[in-house]
Amino acid sequence: MRLRLLVLCLSILFLSSSPLGAEQSQELPFQLDTEIPHFKIGILTDGPIRSFPDLIDTYRREIEQVAGDEYTISFPPEMTLEAGGTKASVNKQLDRLLANQETSLIIALGTVASSEALKRKSPAIPVIAPFVLDPSIQNAPKEDLGSGVHNLTYVFIGTSINKLLTTFRGIVPFKHLAMLVDARDINGIDGITKKVRQLTNEHTITIDLIPVAASAGMAVQAIPPGVEAVMVGPLWQLDKKEFSALSQGLIQRQLPSFSMWDYRYVEQGLFATSMPENIQEHLARRVAVTVQEILLGEDPATLPVVFTKTQKMAFNMETARAINIYPSLGQLTGSKLLHEQRQDIQRRLSLPEAVQEALSANLDLAVAERQVTAGTYAVGEARSPLLPQVGIGASGRVIDDDRAFISGGTTPEKAWIASANASQQIYSEKSWSTYTVEKYRQSGREFNRDTVRLDITLDAANAYLNVLRQKTIEQLQKENMQLTQANLERAQIRLSTGVAGPDELYRWQTKFANDRQVVLRAESTTLDAMQQLNRILHRPLQEEFIAEETDLSDPLLITGDQLFYQLMHNPRYLKDFNAFAMEEGLKFSPELQVIDAEIAAQERIIVRSKREYWLPDFTVEGNVDQVLSDSGEGQRDEAVTGLDDTDWSVGVFARLPLFEGGRKSATLGKTREQLNQLKTERMATAERINQRILAASNNTRASYPSINLSREAAEAARRNLQLVTDSYVQGIKSIIDLLDAQNQALNSDLDAANAVYNFLIDFMGVQRSIGQFIIFLPQEEQQEWLERAKAFLQWQK
Repeated sequence: MRLRLLVLCLSILFLSSSPLGAEQSQELPFQLDTEIPHFKIGILTDGPIRSFPDLIDTYRREIEQVAGDEYTISFPPEMTLEAGGTKASVNKQLDRLLANQETSLIIALGTVASSEALKRKSPAIPVIAPFVLDPSIQNAPKEDLGSGVHNLTYVFIGTSINKLLTTFRGIVPFKHLAMLVDARDINGIDGITKKVRQLTNEHTITIDLIPVAASAGMAVQAIPPGVEAVMVGPLWQLDKKEFSALSQGLIQRQLPSFSMWDYRYVEQGLFATSMPENIQEHLARRVAVTVQEILLGEDPATLPVVFTKTQKMAFNMETARAINIYPSLGQLTGSKLLHEQRQDIQRRLSLPEAVQEALSANLDLAVAERQVTAGTYAVGEARSPLLPQVGIGASGRVIDDDRAFISGGTTPEKAWIASANASQQIYSEKSWSTYTVEKYRQSGREFNRDTVRLDITLDAANAYLNVLRQKTIEQLQKENMQLTQANLERAQIRLSTGVAGPDELYRWQTKFANDRQVVLRAESTTLDAMQQLNRILHRPLQEEFIAEETDLSDPLLITGDQLFYQLMHNPRYLKDFNAFAMEEGLKFSPELQVIDAEIAAQERIIVRSKREYWLPDFTVEGNVDQVLSDSGEGQRDEAVTGLDDTDWSVGVFARLPLFEGGRKSATLGKTREQLNQLKTERMATAERINQRILAASNNTRASYPSINLSREAAEAARRNLQLVTDSYVQGIKSIIDLLDAQNQALNSDLDAANAVYNFLIDFMGVQRSIGQFIIFLPQEEQQEWLERAKAFLQWQK
């Protein structure tokens, strides 16, 4: 800007000295240099950067983007130097850049290079040291907000190793820690070993400092037995493959690990970090802004050195499961969770699979099946009097001798007799009606089982959809919590710049705490929904499963036929369909069929009650008695009495009770009233079924259009939130405006999510009210039903 101002002033001065009214332009007394300033930037690394091979390119790209048209920047290859990994080689290359007259600015892009740069007193060329892990370790100078050293500035992320260690111990208590640090840093930065001793004394723990070169295997082997946890600093010499091997080695040893340097280490398998996501990109952008300020004339000594970035916990849940160490619920809530969804869960459920499993294993349905099975035996029991009845017996008796004497051998004084009897009903109205009535009631039990089957299908489908709904709501609440966390960071920036007061920061902190509670409740509700589905499927309640997501961009896709599209988009078709649905519902409703079976049973009982007045029971009965032994007076002697030892009789009988105290008339009257009651109940049930069908259809009439309407509202709310957020950052809008916009966006997203599942549940209700779940029928039966519906509606293909 200063150069551009100088050019403008010279131009005005020259023009004012030219004669007015000159017809021809005169040749300038000198050539004005109007070229944009060009700066050459030197970059120094400690050595090969295998862990972040694109690190230099990231810094170059950010610096070029920030430069704009104010000036031009280049990074000459001869000014991008790589030291040999030692302090001496770093200083040699740093001196080389400082001695180069064309070097405009130096970036010490290495921890050792940054430490050595901090030792320079008033360097001749501006130097930026971006990699300050801990000012106390690298003896970083500080005066007010800046370094206080002419032409020297640095960047400190704002989190000391002491604080990181405290954070890690809050997650995993330990007494013996291994700290993995790049061997170049340990050898090149004198303060590291001293800092480790200080931390050992301050926290009363044992810390083993492990140098790491280019081999992950050697690093893991160097960790002594007894170590309970590992903290990992920047490991410049490990490429991505070796770092993954390091992570796996720590997992195999069941060691929880914490990244002190980069979020990407957790992505590559470490357990936890408090470093924000994309921290290296943010750091590069901060350096780019610092470069711009220096090139525009600011003294590096006065530039702020603390890079305030809100710490945010991140956990690799796959690693947590592998080492069987989990943070507390409070620590998990509000943290970034990588691989939160388990991929090792074999049990996966789709909607049809959930329904089919429920029909195979649900206990309520099993109870209904048992009732049907028991009913088959009841039918057999009712049928048994219609079949031959056979019995055998034995008896021994003693009578007085005088009666035995005069009996003439028919009843000896002492006798042991075996007997057999048989009977067969020729016709019994009571037995036949009982058998017929029981068969009708067995049909009722089967229809009642079908009712339970329909209810279980509905419950399983709704429970499955509710799992998907709750998972969606949980995710939306987590996203809202993360948005609150981002707004909290924005409020911290506004506070640091004086735009907002501490009350605004406290307000966001309160909301963040409340949002974390909401997320915990949402997670619990999701668990409740999954456990409810497990109960319906007769699974262990805590058994985990993955509910397979389906494409719900248009929920009508679940039906696979255009019929329902037309119904939802054409009110006339929907009205006609309601008539068809009521006809189908009355035809297939198992509730009505249960009543019909009971009506048939009552009608048969009435017939029996009428016949009992005049129709007797006809039976054939036979009996055989065999005298096995006799003694005393009146012994059976065939030669004397003419009686052998076998007596038998056969007869046909007709029995008709004439008077039973009014039982017949009472039974007939009661049965008639029960029949009238059942017929009335059937009419009431039919009305309820029709009303239920219409209510379910009316629900879909409202819930389906709500899907698009709620999505439009959610999109508008998101756009409004973006506008208000931008205005809030610029200081135009207040915290109240942003809170309102955020709450509106959340509620709109929740409404949009609920609209989809509300429609699907309403659609399931329509099928339940009809008495058939069309979408779960076999393909042939489903097609048959669709054709029947279209024929009723006189569908025009």
